[in-house]
Amino acid sequence: MAEVDLVAEFPKPADAARYAEVMARFAARLGAQGRRVVLITSGGTKVPLEARPVRFLDNFSSGRRGATSAEAFLAAGYGVLFLYRARSAFPFAHRFPPQTWLSALRPCGAAPSGLLSLEAEENALPGFAAALRSYQEAAAAGTFLAVEFTTLADYLHLLQAAAQALNPLGSSAMFYLAAAVSDFYVPVSEMPEHKIQSSRGPLQGQVQIKYVFHHLKKGGVESLVATEEPLYFIWCLFQNSEDGLSTATRNLEELTVKYVEEMEEVRANNIKF
Repeated sequence: MAEVDLVAEFPKPADAARYAEVMARFAARLGAQGRRVVLITSGGTKVPLEARPVRFLDNFSSGRRGATSAEAFLAAGYGVLFLYRARSAFPFAHRFPPQTWLSALRPCGAAPSGLLSLEAEENALPGFAAALRSYQEAAAAGTFLAVEFTTLADYLHLLQAAAQALNPLGSSAMFYLAAAVSDFYVPVSEMPEHKIQSSRGPLQGQVQIKYVFHHLKKGGVESLVATEEPLYFIWCLFQNSEDGLSTATRNLEELTVKYVEEMEEVRANNIKF
């Protein structure tokens, strides 16, 4: 399989080196404590279609699974390196969107200079105090590090840096990849400088063709060789996808039958009772 040149195909974010150092220090410190560390990726990725981007491909992911998982790992004593999409769900905060605490919190009394004192009815923000304490405890203990990304290029470079940071920890490190990573991208070498013009034809067709070429390249098949070889490779991909879909369909049908049988049994037991 052809190896993808990360730097050549995806521009390196300006702050990648700084984040790499921060992640390396985080991993080394927790490793010295003998603590297990998990890397959790969360949220979707944004893919620019031009070098000076006007249009993007984006895939929606709330990031709730990653955020909730981070909370569970912290509670279990792990150190958590949280690589997440900017403005996606954040551990301990995702249950409390702004509209909930904006109406529940209110300033209270006079506070010393430079301090703001707030209060809220406990039943107006159930669980808020416990979530706040859990986050602050993890921050104070240094067991939680959050690093945000936006584009697919950001994600890939930061993921590589995180893997390098965790590598010395060996079996004490775990990868929990919950991010929704885009299947489509435009390599830097093929990316237009300015806005793609509609006169060039449907955008979907251009992206799909680049996607096919990408899979050909990954499979070690050059797109400019004899027609038969790329077609055969694409046919194999199609067959594999079709086989996977058939298997998933059969599994779903079996689960549906099992569910119906279980529901019938529950109804029968209820009637007997």
